Amino acid sequence: MEKIMADDAAVYKLDGKKAVPWILFVMFFGVLNETVFNISTPKVVAQYDLSPTGVSWIITVFFITFGIGTVVYGKLADMYSVRSLITNGLVIYALGALVGFLMQQWYAAVIIGRAIQGVGASAIPALIMIVTARYFTPSDRSKLFGILASTSSFAIGIGPVVGGIISAYIHWSALFLLSLIPLLSIPFFRRTFPVEVKRAGSMDIPGLLMLSVSVTAFVFWFTDPSWLLLLLGIAALGAFIWRIRTAAEPFVQPELFRSRSYRTGLLAGTLLFVVMTGMPFVLPLFLSGVHGFNTDRIGLMLFPGSISAVVFGTIAGRLAASKGANYVAYIGLLLVGAALLGVMFMMTQWIWYIAFMLIPLYIGFAFVQTGLYDKLAQVIPLELMGVGMGLFGLVSQISGAFGTAAIAQVLNKDWLGHSIVPMFELGASTAYWNLLIGFIVLIIVAWLLYRLAFGYKRDVS
Repeated sequence: MEKIMADDAAVYKLDGKKAVPWILFVMFFGVLNETVFNISTPKVVAQYDLSPTGVSWIITVFFITFGIGTVVYGKLADMYSVRSLITNGLVIYALGALVGFLMQQWYAAVIIGRAIQGVGASAIPALIMIVTARYFTPSDRSKLFGILASTSSFAIGIGPVVGGIISAYIHWSALFLLSLIPLLSIPFFRRTFPVEVKRAGSMDIPGLLMLSVSVTAFVFWFTDPSWLLLLLGIAALGAFIWRIRTAAEPFVQPELFRSRSYRTGLLAGTLLFVVMTGMPFVLPLFLSGVHGFNTDRIGLMLFPGSISAVVFGTIAGRLAASKGANYVAYIGLLLVGAALLGVMFMMTQWIWYIAFMLIPLYIGFAFVQTGLYDKLAQVIPLELMGVGMGLFGLVSQISGAFGTAAIAQVLNKDWLGHSIVPMFELGASTAYWNLLIGFIVLIIVAWLLYRLAFGYKRDVS
């Protein structure tokens, strides 16, 4: 096995024909857990007699540990071998699955299992993105980002389909067992990935704790608003900012934030991922609560959109390589906005029309992800690639946690049942119609932020 020094990492090339299939394999299962439990929430509610806020924690706690773990693995990847890190992550991922499955009679144990899963699963997208940015040429990188985006969008979209079938015909707790499958990839990674010599650096534990407390407090505040949680989150965030500005080796190097493109790109990604994770959470609740669909029927409705992302994500990567990342990002934002409008204005008509509108929605997600990943990889210095991409992973995942928790919270509010636009009173569908308006507003703001960060220029990778 070849060992490489830090300076050689930039020019080291993986054998794409051997590496890419396994990279996509673990990427799929790493992202799948973001949405595979969404469609099972009605059954979880029934088994444990939970409120919408209570059941949201089976998803939210995964996002918290997944998001924090993403930036931790990104930081570690700047110091240690990716091969060892991804192996450890896959083992932890499987361990969390066993805890959740074997102790399913206690909801608290299920939440603990999901938290452990998040810690392990976070290694997968964090390290895969770093490998792509570090070891592939710019042209190959753009293409692979497109394939990864399609795989991610497909996993997010197919998650409810898989969850619906397993929940309907086996049991929702069997979803945990899916996390054992990625263990099959460990021999490949141990044999093929480089054994990198340890680089200089250390883990800033105080900084990590400050960031973790801040993120957790803010997510809890969205779930159960209180001044104490809000103040704790603000105080911990302030302490974290002070820490990274004063520590000799901070958890996140402040140089990252000196780039306006990087800062603004993070904000655009935050809003995008709120919508990406919010739609798979909202739709099963809407279809089950308003239209009485069972889980396998909901999965069937969501399937066309998820499968379309596989093909078009690959196309997005090729377009990014030939016409630039901005080209595919703006097409994606347009498709997402148009699809949300289509769902919103037809949600009380022919309900199966939603299945057709999800096709441009998931294609749009794949396009935007491809462009955003590629642009961020261009503006992050190579020596900060691990923590830079990891921090983007944290922002994207935690925005998903915020979005899910906030949506669950507002669904409990009576005022959401009154249409924002008085002429559109849609009965039981009104609350969901209002949420879609909110999603459209977020996409418009994300478009403005992306334009501010990266402009319109068609820069070919």
